[in-house]
Amino acid sequence: MATIKAFNGIRYAGKNITKEICPPYDVISAEEKSKLKKASKHNMVQLELSDASKTRNKYAQANFLFKQWLSDGNLIRDEKPALYFYEQVFKDHGKKMIRRGFFTALKLENPHGGAVKAHEKTLAKPKADRLSLLKAVKANLSPIFLLFNDDKKKIVSLCKNIAKTKPSATAADKEGTYHKLWVITDEKIISAVTKSLASKKTFIADGHHRYETAWNYMQYMKGKDKNFSDKKEYGYVLAYLCPMEDPGISIWPTHRVIEAPSNIEENIEKFFNVLPQNAFNKMQNAKIQPVMIFKDGKYRTLTVKNPELLKKAMPGRCAAYRNLGVSILHSILIPEIPADRYVYVKSEKEAVFLAKKTKKIAILVPATPVEAIKEIALNNETMPQKSTYFFPKLASGIIIHSV
Repeated sequence: MATIKAFNGIRYAGKNITKEICPPYDVISAEEKSKLKKASKHNMVQLELSDASKTRNKYAQANFLFKQWLSDGNLIRDEKPALYFYEQVFKDHGKKMIRRGFFTALKLENPHGGAVKAHEKTLAKPKADRLSLLKAVKANLSPIFLLFNDDKKKIVSLCKNIAKTKPSATAADKEGTYHKLWVITDEKIISAVTKSLASKKTFIADGHHRYETAWNYMQYMKGKDKNFSDKKEYGYVLAYLCPMEDPGISIWPTHRVIEAPSNIEENIEKFFNVLPQNAFNKMQNAKIQPVMIFKDGKYRTLTVKNPELLKKAMPGRCAAYRNLGVSILHSILIPEIPADRYVYVKSEKEAVFLAKKTKKIAILVPATPVEAIKEIALNNETMPQKSTYFFPKLASGIIIHSV
């Protein structure tokens, strides 16, 4: 089961760290990176996506800056081990929501088994990049996002009570999300939370590449540290844990844009019922999710003609996996195209606009329910790339875990 512990976090010295935080590295465009660098010379993007200097490659430069910021006091290391409680206040399609959880050091387990359950496939290139950065700075600069069952809502209540006190740091980002951090060193609280999680399995919501990278780094340290022990800090990874019962959990779909395969109309006719555009939103919560295609200026909602086809197309997969629109897309509608050929887009409007502009097609999918993520992970199955988008993203720079 999940093993967590308090740790001596590294964080920005200021109380308002709006200019220092940044989004996760994999959602930062070149334009946004430039803006973040201009906002502050100590913005976390300088470490997450560092640029090479005249004498150092980008990873060595990140390490240089990290040590410099610690030395000059822009970053401080907490003297006492702590759990770091975190709140994000945001608007989801106009509705105000609050998501609460906490940062901790999570003991690493094999990504393909154990109490830490993954649900998405990973790619080699991002993992190689993050491993090079981790070897250089020897710190988790951004967290893994995990969910866990809190059926009695003990952690939900604890987070809510802590949120009534004055935070240690705050920030606001360009998405309109307001971030708050509390440093909790109370040994009774730490002990209660640690014991509570000891009986839980955890489910990776976001950060699959970072988790596998942390595991790979621990394997690397086996050959570097003569006194290797998985109880050392490199045996743990910076993790944000959020109860599944938290009312602020919001999962958005990720839509696809791609050049139309030559056989797509044949597949639609053979395997799908074709319904009007408005059927898509009405059927979002159906047991078997629909998909919607925008092609040649027209929208069509597609539903699988025969549910038995799902088992044939996805043998060995659990029902939660088979019933997802994103699985139906990649296994039945367009089964032959690899994930890296798609352009991934958050909003329906953006997907359709891009399809029109590039004379391609847009495929819109419903959001993945949190219950499906749990079932798929418990079955040790992985979903197609970009199957979930947890909103809002966790900020990088809120807290750092040294390894």
